Amino acid sequence: MPQHLGFVVLLAALVWASLVERAAAEKSVVLRDEYRGIRLAGVSLPPAGSYDVGIMDVAPAIANIKKAIDRIYAGSAFSAERIETLKKNGTVTLVYDAAFPKAKLATVIIAAFFPDFFQAEQGGRKEFLVVISRFGVKWPTDKLAAVIVHELVGHGLQHLRGRTAKDRKIDKECEALIYEEQAYQDFAVRRDTRDMKQFRRDVRTKWCADFRRYLTQDGLNADKVWNYGKPDVPKLLSHFERYIAHLRQTGVSGKAVAAAKAKRADKLTALEERADKSGDPNALFQLGTRYLKGLGVKRDAKTGSGWMRRAADAGHARAQHVLGMLYTSGYGVAKDPVEAYKWLHLSATRGFSPAKESRTKLGRQLTDAQRAEAKARAKEWRPAVPKS
Repeated sequence: MPQHLGFVVLLAALVWASLVERAAAEKSVVLRDEYRGIRLAGVSLPPAGSYDVGIMDVAPAIANIKKAIDRIYAGSAFSAERIETLKKNGTVTLVYDAAFPKAKLATVIIAAFFPDFFQAEQGGRKEFLVVISRFGVKWPTDKLAAVIVHELVGHGLQHLRGRTAKDRKIDKECEALIYEEQAYQDFAVRRDTRDMKQFRRDVRTKWCADFRRYLTQDGLNADKVWNYGKPDVPKLLSHFERYIAHLRQTGVSGKAVAAAKAKRADKLTALEERADKSGDPNALFQLGTRYLKGLGVKRDAKTGSGWMRRAADAGHARAQHVLGMLYTSGYGVAKDPVEAYKWLHLSATRGFSPAKESRTKLGRQLTDAQRAEAKARAKEWRPAVPKS
């Protein structure tokens, strides 16, 4: 089943062009497009042989995503209508990233919803973004389309309604799977295949088990409400709304979310202590990323830029690129194009290719004297000595 696992790209942006540039702090956006009002992006491929599965090139991958979008609009008016709702309230984006998920987490994750993948809310509008993996982009069109519905419609509507941080993961997945079920029904996907049987078993016995218990406790026949395996999704969702209200009234959701937040806070504190003590560049970079993007913490540009600066000072090439972009935009630090060029130059000289492109673009905006000053600063720079 689709899961939300640990891949993010960095930094906010104010418009689409800068959005896709800055967000890909760890890789370059090599293809961008817009289709049916949905923004599409493909990021640079990982090195050959990085994974034990074949990697599809960006252009055909984006073509497959377009086919899935067409399938949704042609075959599932229910889903398409809800995507249109998201488009009216924000920007809808699908990203192909062949490096997602990370190799060590390489279970068959098809796609994942990342509400803060690129940017924060702006002017009341939100970002609805789904990252499609190296596995998902190869799936048959009907199945890829249904998973996009799961992530974009199911989790996107939760984000639109402000429920992402208020509900338990099990309930969010249950609801998204119900939307996915509607897509499979609309596409007339065969119900008797092994994977479809497993899909519906997982929905009933795992992700929606608490919801089904609630139905029974409410005096309803859960199997009948579920229409014996082929539910009337709009009716089922109306029952689900009452279930969510019940969880809120009884405090079940609040207690679970509070416990999860406390656990994340403890882990964050431990990570900060380890990073501060060791000066490990990767740990410093992770912390900077989390605060800049608000991943499990309140977004804090100043704190995030501080951790990122320490990672950059330690010689972390990606952190140097991020720090350069921060100085370029003035996000979390005072805007300083000369200092920005310095850090982009340091990152580029360490072979981080996205920094070379960023350095070139910024360099066009600087005078010869400014570029010379930036390079002089870079020449004087020395990496910080790690703590013993």
